[in-house]
Amino acid sequence: MKTIMLVDDEEVVLNMIRDGVKAFIGAMNVVTASDGRQAVRKLESTKVDLVVTDLNMPGMNGFELLAHMSRNYRDVPVLVMTGFGNSDTEERVKKMGSLHYLKKPLKLDELAETITETLEPNSRGYIHGVTLSTFLQMIAQEQKTCTLEVRSKGRTGQLYLRNGRLIDAEAGGLRGKDAAIEIILWDGPEIFIHDTCEKIDAYIDSSIIYMLLEASRIKDETNQGSSSSPTEAQLENGIALAEAMHFREAKEELTKLLKRNPRSHEGWLWYSRIRETMKSIETSLRNAILLAPDDPDVIEETRKIDLAKKSVSESKVRRCPFCWSPVEERTTQCHYCLAHLYIHKQFFTSPRSAKSEIMSQAIDRYMRVSAKEENMLAYYYLGMTYLNLKRWEESLEQLHKTVKLAPDKRYLSNQLHILLDYVASSETEKDRALPGARNTPDLEVTSQPEIKAKKILVVEGSSTTRKVISITLSQNGYKVIEARDGLEALGKVNEERPDLILLDVLLPKMDGYQILSIIKDSSQLKHIPVIILTSKDGFFDKVKGKLAGSAEYLTKPFDPKELLEIVQSHV
Repeated sequence: MKTIMLVDDEEVVLNMIRDGVKAFIGAMNVVTASDGRQAVRKLESTKVDLVVTDLNMPGMNGFELLAHMSRNYRDVPVLVMTGFGNSDTEERVKKMGSLHYLKKPLKLDELAETITETLEPNSRGYIHGVTLSTFLQMIAQEQKTCTLEVRSKGRTGQLYLRNGRLIDAEAGGLRGKDAAIEIILWDGPEIFIHDTCEKIDAYIDSSIIYMLLEASRIKDETNQGSSSSPTEAQLENGIALAEAMHFREAKEELTKLLKRNPRSHEGWLWYSRIRETMKSIETSLRNAILLAPDDPDVIEETRKIDLAKKSVSESKVRRCPFCWSPVEERTTQCHYCLAHLYIHKQFFTSPRSAKSEIMSQAIDRYMRVSAKEENMLAYYYLGMTYLNLKRWEESLEQLHKTVKLAPDKRYLSNQLHILLDYVASSETEKDRALPGARNTPDLEVTSQPEIKAKKILVVEGSSTTRKVISITLSQNGYKVIEARDGLEALGKVNEERPDLILLDVLLPKMDGYQILSIIKDSSQLKHIPVIILTSKDGFFDKVKGKLAGSAEYLTKPFDPKELLEIVQSHV
């Protein structure tokens, strides 16, 4: 029996849709979630065949849920429903992986028909609900080696991929980049996967995302006909590549655009943003000023450059990842948007006064990028954006993704551990200033297979503390299972049989001592060591924990390194 998840923050709407689905479709399991975060938690524990989600929700909205699913649940199709969207919103959610866009108020019979069609197993043009372009991005993200045989309307082509890179393609008399773009443009393809790649030499040096953008541009030009300007698609592609920090390819695309249409002020504006010296930046921006002196974006960019000239003494510069202002290579804070660019020694004692509007725009930008590809820099700067806004949990999550994507980069690992140390040490007072941020040494990732196999159940009411503990342990090879309250904890203990339990005392529904008592009274569970984790530091509490059967007592706020040492001593 298929399982559908409905996600909406309005309980009345949620119940109406659930009852309507059951009435029109019949044999179907329906689970519900009130926002994106709850949906993510249920996806981790429940096999879901289809997600139907609203967009405007508190906490984690529908766009963020789509981005999460495009990275972690690519084989689960998503339908989006909203009462506040427009054509731009529809286009955005389709690019992020939504199969259908439904406007509220919904007609329940039409919704049921859409659900039924989506769950049909033989939808032409999809591999388990995934388009060819999305499937290529999946291969790139997972660094797979394979050959895709693609057939469409009597034509056959091959795409050769090695370690996630598209190295060659063949279609008809075409080869290389031209053949790849030709195949991507085919309608309704049938895709056959072969697990080997016979090609050795690479004939394609462009990224998959560039090839997809180029195919999209050609398709737009073809659909629009000669009456529209083909440079519009080139501008969109150039901007998308620049936002994703593919600067070499962005420069190629924008150069083509400006050769074709040298009077594009937007082209010159974006071209200035990917230049590396103040002189070249000013030259490019001067063209934009001459063409559109009253354009608001050009005026603001001019302010950035004028301010930069007062602050930047070096000829070679980099761009602020949040507002595009030129900054010196080693600067810690942007002089225009006031955002801190990385976690430095004075980060937690320095005032954080980043401009909220620019930070919101940066979040939207990096969410768009990370929805399309596994981009290490996008994750890192999204994490830094959240950190400038003191949104600790979101920042931890993004920096954790960054380190998982690039585990060999020591600098990124150190950035994460500095943040872990701060949030854990000041968990009860998130905004208090520390005497000074420590250069926390890297927590060494163990390579011992027995440690990697160990399962730790973390039972913690605070989502931020739970995130800190989870990241600290998973960075060191442990498998982490999370529970938010006592009842959920008991269910996870029975299902997972963890090797150790980290147990908070102050929990909803059932406190930690009650849970500990139940575990120690069970002949099947009493052997599991339990470490009590709480903000209470009294002698009586420690004795109570020992008498109840705890193996150790750790007081919050805590040092992540100390937590790791205690865990290692008991598993």
